[in-house]
Amino acid sequence: MNKEKTYTVESYAPNQIIFNEGDESKYAYLVQSGSVEIFRIVNNNHVIINKIKQGELFGEMGIVSSEPRVASAKAAEKCRLIKFDQEDVLSDLQKSPKTVNALTHLLIKRFEILDNELREQHGTDIFLKTAYLLELLSSDPEVGHMIPYKTLATRAKQILNASKIEIDSAINRLLKLNLIKVEKIVDEISKQEKHRIEILNPESFTQIAKTYYETMTKKDKERDIGGVAFIDISELADRLSVSPDRISNKLRSGNIPPDIIYFHKESTEKWLSQKTRETFDN
Repeated sequence: MNKEKTYTVESYAPNQIIFNEGDESKYAYLVQSGSVEIFRIVNNNHVIINKIKQGELFGEMGIVSSEPRVASAKAAEKCRLIKFDQEDVLSDLQKSPKTVNALTHLLIKRFEILDNELREQHGTDIFLKTAYLLELLSSDPEVGHMIPYKTLATRAKQILNASKIEIDSAINRLLKLNLIKVEKIVDEISKQEKHRIEILNPESFTQIAKTYYETMTKKDKERDIGGVAFIDISELADRLSVSPDRISNKLRSGNIPPDIIYFHKESTEKWLSQKTRETFDN
């Protein structure tokens, strides 16, 4: 920033709002002391997206993209912020090398992609949101291309309000599609097993995941018969993060009530036409 100019320093009390989601993006802030919480309200839940520490900048994305605030900010504790207006930020970016400028826009785009997925509560499930979150984390220099599972689970809970079961299910689907690799390591100090996730084809990762999701969504719609949606055993197993054989065993043991099991008439009749009575005598 321009050293000859005197910048405004503002003080905030704990939990005091700095700006709200949807506000016009007029200023960026540098944390001089204390810390700031970036959050959103998702399904009436307070979801923490990030925590900005001393010496870190926030609020500049909205200025560069000329979009309203995509999240809210409040003082996590007593803090002092150096305030920069839009002219300061844009002027500084224009003086930056092209690579820095391009990186800034790339990070903004990735943030907007995740934000759009969070906004689309209808038509997007945890699977696709997890894929976008993995892509976002892999671009974070502090995380790297080998993403710790614990980091993913923590961020997914904060941003997506997703449970461990939902994340495990999404990871299993991505594994079956050969989009990721999960590496198991043993910590030398604690001797505990840890898992790290690697995106195998970063260039096409999110596009393939999106295509898969759209295909599965289309199939779900095709199964909607007379206003009643059907899922098969494989999908039920996938949602529960277990094998189809496990579901079959539960059916045989009576742990799954038979009145929720239905056969697709046309498919069943076609299958039966290829079978004989002896098939069911064994």
